Amino acid sequence: MDSLTLCVTNTMMKRWFQFFKQKAYDFRWAILSGVLVGTSYIPFPPWALIFCYAPLWVSVTDEKTSVKDAFFAGWVTQFILTLIGFHWIAYTAHEFGQIPWVLSIVALLLFCAFMHLYIPAATAIAVWMKRKFKISAGITLVMIALLHSLLERVWPAIFDWNLGYTLIWAKIPAYHLADVVGFLGLSTIILLLNAWIAYIWLQQSVLKKAFTHLGALVVVVAALVISGNIHGQGWNKFDGEVHATVIQANIGNLEKVYAEQGRGYQESITRRFTTLSQEAFVKFPNTDIFIWPETAFPDYLDQHLLGRKHTNILAEAMGAIGRPIITGAYSKDEKTDVKVDQSTYNALFLVDAQGNNLDKPYRKTELLAFGEYLPLSERFPILLKWLPFVSNFGRGHGPDVMKWKFNDDVIAWGGQVCYEGLDAAFTRGLEEKGADILVNVTNDSWFGYPFEPRQHLYMTLARAIEVRRPLIRSTNTGISTAILANGDVLQKSPLHEEWSGEFVLKYLKNAPSTFYVKMGHWDWAVYIAVLVLLALVGAVNARSRRS
Repeated sequence: MDSLTLCVTNTMMKRWFQFFKQKAYDFRWAILSGVLVGTSYIPFPPWALIFCYAPLWVSVTDEKTSVKDAFFAGWVTQFILTLIGFHWIAYTAHEFGQIPWVLSIVALLLFCAFMHLYIPAATAIAVWMKRKFKISAGITLVMIALLHSLLERVWPAIFDWNLGYTLIWAKIPAYHLADVVGFLGLSTIILLLNAWIAYIWLQQSVLKKAFTHLGALVVVVAALVISGNIHGQGWNKFDGEVHATVIQANIGNLEKVYAEQGRGYQESITRRFTTLSQEAFVKFPNTDIFIWPETAFPDYLDQHLLGRKHTNILAEAMGAIGRPIITGAYSKDEKTDVKVDQSTYNALFLVDAQGNNLDKPYRKTELLAFGEYLPLSERFPILLKWLPFVSNFGRGHGPDVMKWKFNDDVIAWGGQVCYEGLDAAFTRGLEEKGADILVNVTNDSWFGYPFEPRQHLYMTLARAIEVRRPLIRSTNTGISTAILANGDVLQKSPLHEEWSGEFVLKYLKNAPSTFYVKMGHWDWAVYIAVLVLLALVGAVNARSRRS
């Protein structure tokens, strides 16, 4: 390299360094918020929960901030928090999609760039309204919080998270109020607390006012914690119980893929689950029912398809135990017309020890894009021919329950398969169908350690609080556990180990519906009304100032 080329290269590098240095300074508060949010979400302790967005929101309320700058600041925040909290996307792309690490990292960066655009959208819209209607900084902060809350509810997301989940993760008693407003409602409260902290920061020049607001905020936070603790104690009522034993076989990803494709491992997987069940029954002879995870039985388990090799292995091994099983397996309709697409379904079965169906299987309804279905393929079937390597499961008609006659009672099991446990509306539907106990089966082996398994776990357990029904979770590689309607989390399995554990699921027969199920999930209408009111007040004030 000659001296001229070296000089030009050094000059360009210095310019780029100065450029990024300046941008980092300009958006330093947005960067700080990204770090605070990312390090306050599961599995981190929520140390900055009520002020994590405050630096970003304070910065965008500055009079000099344009709508464009507000959007970009929000974009920086969402990029950083996604990179910290959801970096496991790269591992999943590599492990599940068999994509090289370089491309997996590119996929992660694209995910970080676009997945949480509702965050910059909220800041940009609020700043636009502030500038147009001359709204005060305090009202603008409230509008940002409410816009954020509303947009995070409707923004399409693979992993539908919110800050409310940190409360149940950290065992902060305020999470008990989720049966009133849901975890999205709790997230809204947390966002409004962030807006309040930001307002206090803006009032630091008027110390008396700032300290008055700070004292009021402390009282409100204490009230949320105390009221949540008292409210949760009202659910310590049970009049039924069932002993359920979870089997976690820790099946490897390669084995799972080959079994799904019918290329091998089906027999060894079946025998591993039956052997572990036999060993567990020796340890836990009071077991009433076994719970196996998602697609644990690596074959069809429909009544009309019994008598196959693997169902015979199941019946032979489990017959001596004589206990029913709830298990993930594959389902297929009876062949009645060769011209009709005979889709395979990812399903949940309730069967006796011989494999006989005790109720119709629940077929997974909310499928994972690119993992279980190809988007737009229902409208354009040609896509399936172009991309044959993408799984294409049939879509069920849930939510639905499976009923099991147990002693003199009938227990309705509300089935969730994998990410269906993240959908609050889906679980409300299970409660409305009469579910007594929720059962979630999943396979988190594609997502690495330790972030996603813990995030997925507590986001699923949250559903039990919203509808106040016990929930048992059976996973292939962990974390398997159960939670009672009062919020008590029972033993948890280790990650990536074979394991079995017995859970005493206490439940309340004919349990009442929570306020959240009946009305609380309509809280978004209140937020919209408040936003409209704030906008109208701002418009009136702007007009009066002009006149």
